[in-house]
Amino acid sequence: MLSNIVQNHLDFIAFIIALLAERFFPLVSWYHPNTVLTAVFNAIGKRVYKPSEPKSYLYLASILAFTLVLSVILIIIVLLLEFAFYPELLAGLILYLCLESKAIDKKALRVAKLVKQNQKSTARELLKPLLAREVNKLSAPGIIKALIESLILRTARNYFVVIFIFLLFGPIAALAYRLLTLMQQAWRTDISPKSHFLKPLKIILFIIEFIPIRLLALTIAASKATKQSMHYIKHYGRHFYQTNTGWILSACSASLGVQLGGPAVYFGECFNKMRIGADRLPSPNDVPVIINRLNQARVFWFLVIISIEILKGI
Repeated sequence: MLSNIVQNHLDFIAFIIALLAERFFPLVSWYHPNTVLTAVFNAIGKRVYKPSEPKSYLYLASILAFTLVLSVILIIIVLLLEFAFYPELLAGLILYLCLESKAIDKKALRVAKLVKQNQKSTARELLKPLLAREVNKLSAPGIIKALIESLILRTARNYFVVIFIFLLFGPIAALAYRLLTLMQQAWRTDISPKSHFLKPLKIILFIIEFIPIRLLALTIAASKATKQSMHYIKHYGRHFYQTNTGWILSACSASLGVQLGGPAVYFGECFNKMRIGADRLPSPNDVPVIINRLNQARVFWFLVIISIEILKGI
């Protein structure tokens, strides 16, 4: 009887194991497959990106680059799933490799501790891999603000959105999304955010993230300062340079009671992004608080998923 239960719910068991493995046994970045993929995507971007070319070339080069790369990788994974004896377990492994949350939490807490100890230079060096913006001139509050924004956005995209897509559309769709985010991160290290080369990727990711990011923002808004969060979403989020980002940062800004957003420097050029909130600037003590808020949202949706699975089995 137990073997039948396991067989009937093997896909869900693999899903739970993947979540627990990412939480308690995260892969170190220096031997994670994403590190290799990021290096490959960065090399491809340098190869095909020509800043002097017209925007029609940049659009076409970008679309062809990520389409061809996705096609090759996904075809290989589809064939592996097709011939795997237990495809559910392979799907769980794919989810485990796509998720990224615990490692970011650890690095965020370490950066916050360094800022608290007034070791700003070391904190900036640790922060650099998490951001595409320049960090060399950031003050202590600026470091913490950039850190919190990166923590929120990376957790939202590399954890919550991945799980959302995995549950609704399967491991191949989740892997495709994660590869697209890796390509965007790799290309943004050398390419200005206003470049036409990045625009096709931005549009695709915006559409994919539209619903899950808003669900996460509403979950955080419901946990604390609900009225203030909805006010911020209406006043700031809907008018932010990217509304998905605006929603989640607005909800978190109201929840923490701190100011987020504001100008950022990319490749020597200042981008005057909207400031969210009129509260105090964030401090190192706010980092564990936002991690706790994200963990609360994680537990809430974990319980919702389990409840749905139980109802399906009745």
